[in-house]
Order: sequence, then structure tokens, then C-alpha cells
Amino acid sequence: MKNILQKLVILSSYFCTFQASAQVNFTEIDGSLLHTQYHPNPNSSFKGTIIFQNGTGSSFEAWSANKTFFECIKQLGNLFMYNRSGLGKSSPDFSVSSANPITAELVNLKLIQLLERNRIKSPYILVSHSYGGLYAGYFARKYPDSVAGMLMVDPVPSNFLYSDQIQKDFEIALTAMGEMTSKEAYKLYGISRQSKNNGITADGFYQLKGFHKTMEQVAELPLMSNTFPIIIISSTEMRIKKPIKGNWHSLQKQWLNQNPNSTILRAHGGHFIQFEQPKLVCEQLTQLVKMATRESKPNR
Repeated sequence: MKNILQKLVILSSYFCTFQASAQVNFTEIDGSLLHTQYHPNPNSSFKGTIIFQNGTGSSFEAWSANKTFFECIKQLGNLFMYNRSGLGKSSPDFSVSSANPITAELVNLKLIQLLERNRIKSPYILVSHSYGGLYAGYFARKYPDSVAGMLMVDPVPSNFLYSDQIQKDFEIALTAMGEMTSKEAYKLYGISRQSKNNGITADGFYQLKGFHKTMEQVAELPLMSNTFPIIIISSTEMRIKKPIKGNWHSLQKQWLNQNPNSTILRAHGGHFIQFEQPKLVCEQLTQLVKMATRESKPNR
């Protein structure tokens, strides 16, 4: 009898491990194969999904590479990570061009299809980094009823201008890639060749090309709903680097709504706060999950 019980415990452990293993998919969206990872957590009280939006030129390893952070967030709920076209293992979208650049609307049209095809359950807690904050912010303002909370890790503001130096770098990229097809641009200026091209990438170029359109698309949407909390973590390093015109920390507050639990806090250090201070970022996400869980419980 003892041996039978031991075997049942082993089988049960194996089954739970199997159930919680990552589901890796490549989903065809508009001619591009998008790489996704879904990490289920059936034991979580939050039954929705935590969605991660990477920054410019970053794959979802921006969230999974730091073991401390990744192991922490896996305890909180179901995780959905994906690479936009041309990033990580996702293939480029060759329909993109100087005349048809990357915009918040384009990114979110693909994301919605990804969520539907992979049957990713709402409500969603949106976690974003850097420029990915624009894409997450667009989603939250477009689909507020599907959002339970937002964690914005050092996001760009909702309305800003790049510094003169970045504008100058863009003009250099425009000279190099402006007349190319996107197929040529991704071949010569893909992420894998970033170090050889002084940081200029096709993804970054087409994103900057669509920058003003993205600003317009976000501004045209209704104001951020107050029904869910937004937590912003702002790095102190960006006030020194000054990638934009104006005060980085103050302008980030544009994303805050009037929810009583919305807040912005400073983190000493660099732009990738989830690497430098993984516990801090996970703690803030934990708070959002707890709030979302309380909101989803029926009143008694």
C-alpha cells in the first residue's frame, strides 16, 4: 500500500509539472510567424492572464532572462509573452515599409488576433517596458473592459518628443534604409546585426517612422479608464540620459488615471529595472494581481 501511495504522489507531481509547463507556439498573423510562450498557473487565484509587452528591439527575454524575476512572476498567474514581428524568433512583417510603418494600431491588431487564436483568457494585466508602454497604453484605452491593471516599467510618456540626438540618429538611419524594401532592411539591419550597425535596426527604424502616427492613434482614443489601477516604475538613470525632451519622470505621469490605487514610484538605476531590481518589479505586479483578484470576487 505504501508503494502504491508513493507512486501516486510521483504521478501527481509529474502531472502538475506537465500542466504548468510552457506552451510554445508560432502563430501566423498577416504573413508573419509570431513566437509566443504561455505559462499556465492553474493554482493562481487570478484567473485572467498577465500579458507582457517588450520595448524597442527587445525579445520577451527582457522578462524571462532574469531568473529571480521570472520565477517570481510565474507564481502570480497565467503568463503570456510574445515577440512582435522581426524580434526574437518572430519573423519580420515584410508588408511594413516607410509608407506603412509600425504603429500602435498595427501592433495591437496583431496582438488581438494572437490572443483570440491562442484562447488567452481575460481579464488582462498588462506589463510593459519602455516603448512597449505606448502599445500597452493603446490597448488599455481601446479595450478597457478587458483590462484589470497595468504595470509600466520605465515607459515612454504617452505624448513626447525625442531628443535632438535621437532625431539625428534617425536621419542617419533614414539615409541608410529609407529607399530599401523591408526585406532588404531586415536582412541588413536585423536585431542580430545591431552591434555591427551602431545600434540601428530595421525594427527601430520602422517604429520611429510610425512614431507620429502612433502619437495620433493614442490621442484619438478615449482617456484612460479609472476602473483599473496603473503602477509606473520610473528609473533615475533616464533623467541623466535624456532620450526625450522634457522631464522623463514628470512626463511619465501622463499615463496615470484617477484610480485610487494608481501610483508612480522611482527606482534607482538603469532602464531595465526588471533586471536590476527584479524583486521590486515583482512586488508591484503582486499588488496588481491581488487587487485584480479582489475585484473579480463576487460580493457576499
